[in-house]
Amino acid sequence: MTKICLFSLLATASALSLPPPQEARAPRIARREAVFGASLAAASLLPRAAVADTTQSGLTYNVIKSGKGGQPATGDLIAIRFKGTIKSSGQVFDDIMESAEAYYFRVGSGSVLPGVEEAVKLMHTGDVWDLTIPGKLAFGDKGRSASPGKPRIPSNAEIGFLLELVAVPGKDDELLEVTGGGEAGA
Repeated sequence: MTKICLFSLLATASALSLPPPQEARAPRIARREAVFGASLAAASLLPRAAVADTTQSGLTYNVIKSGKGGQPATGDLIAIRFKGTIKSSGQVFDDIMESAEAYYFRVGSGSVLPGVEEAVKLMHTGDVWDLTIPGKLAFGDKGRSASPGKPRIPSNAEIGFLLELVAVPGKDDELLEVTGGGEAGA
């Protein structure tokens, strides 16, 4: 009961920009460390919550994991893994995250959603991003018809996309080290 009253007093004083009572100043630090010290130390070991970034086009992304490999450009052949969901219903329409074989495509070819094209140009090999793709950068006005094992995607549906950039052949350090390329005199 005393702790609640003291914390209430301190919170009220803080909210009113008043200094806490003189007798509460010293115990406040000791109690805060005793009560919150272990929790704060444990919390500092946890990853910070992802902060969403939004591009000019409206694509929103959270970096789940940062990689250190190559960054693709238009014309590069790349490998990705992904899981796509319809945001409004949570239905999965495609999922190759656990597949042994990644999906390969050439950046700029138009073979993936425009929102995915935009995202991969910002990523590095090893990155895993959680995307929210607005309808205009996903399946647009037409949506997508249902197909065996895949749900219909409504017109202008917002899409959730978990995207991993698996490889950018020719730009990833591991491949350059194995082949001896990428360095002068190698």
